[in-house]
Amino acid sequence: MGQRKHTVLSESWILNHQGLGLMLRSAKKNKVHRKDVAKKAGVSPSTVSRAINDNPSIPVSTRNRVKKIAEELGYVPSHLGRNYYQKKSFRIGIVMPFNYDKKVRVFPTEYFSKVLFGALLSASREGYTINIIADSGFSSQELEKLVLSHSVDGLIFPVCKIGDNRFSYLYKKGIPFIFIHYYVRNKPYLYVDCDSKPGMEESLQYLSSKKINRIGFLGGDEEYINAIDRKKIFIDLARKYKMKVVNMVNGNFSRTSGFLAVKEFLKKELPEAIVCANDRMAFGLLEGLKKENVRIPDAVRIIGFDNQDIATLTSPPLTTIENPFFEIGKLSTSKLIHFIKGMDVKSERVASKLIIRESA
Repeated sequence: MGQRKHTVLSESWILNHQGLGLMLRSAKKNKVHRKDVAKKAGVSPSTVSRAINDNPSIPVSTRNRVKKIAEELGYVPSHLGRNYYQKKSFRIGIVMPFNYDKKVRVFPTEYFSKVLFGALLSASREGYTINIIADSGFSSQELEKLVLSHSVDGLIFPVCKIGDNRFSYLYKKGIPFIFIHYYVRNKPYLYVDCDSKPGMEESLQYLSSKKINRIGFLGGDEEYINAIDRKKIFIDLARKYKMKVVNMVNGNFSRTSGFLAVKEFLKKELPEAIVCANDRMAFGLLEGLKKENVRIPDAVRIIGFDNQDIATLTSPPLTTIENPFFEIGKLSTSKLIHFIKGMDVKSERVASKLIIRESA
């Protein structure tokens, strides 16, 4: 009985796989090829490719006729063929720092998800796809090979530290790339960044309207250009609005550093308001102040930066400055693809804005 069952199962497996093989061979045999479309349209196979890809050298009337015949025949053009013909992969690489053992893991953050969503939207509109590239320490030459091998057509760098020296080589070699939330002073490298000043100015104007005079600042990791820029903007605006900066504490953009900063702020007279360089530190600061029984916003007002989802979940909800992650991801990808196509492209800063909630 057991032997018979085994035999039946074996016969069933063979029949199923024979049937699958017949289906695959039949599908391959019945597949419509470019030459079939060319024959019916009375044009060459290369004209079919150019017509389907909307090459301007082919008259519109011919393009439309070829496309109609291709649709009638059920012809599906090969992306591999298109890529080979145009010397492009139609893929954009987003290069993310990643070292699991050292806890360099940007992938699961809200920042990355919003930037990626914007990038995917722009890429899909341009007929491109997105590749995520885990950067565990690529050299300039390794990054160059990703493009020269047509693995991707260009690179987006959403997280860079000051002093990363790989980009001079890439620029000299003509490798298309763009930065997000980063730039190099006095260099022509393309970037899309958040303009922190409008939102921060709105913040200090708002505090001034509430008769706040003594203010503090919780800064981020100054290995990143945005941390330095936001600190400088804060100092300049405090001077402009004649507000007294009573304490400035350095954090590292983490929630933990915000929590630990409470002790530093309490060593001196507590400011009437504290502006933070990002929301994660602001969240930690809120937690630490509540633990010390400091009432918010009665004793001190807190303002974050980024407008991440966490800002609506804090108690009280966090007043913050919106950093348009999605828009920046979308815009940077569009600019890079246009640059690859040979269009004139310029760097851009997207304005921030104040979002008032209950913490201030």
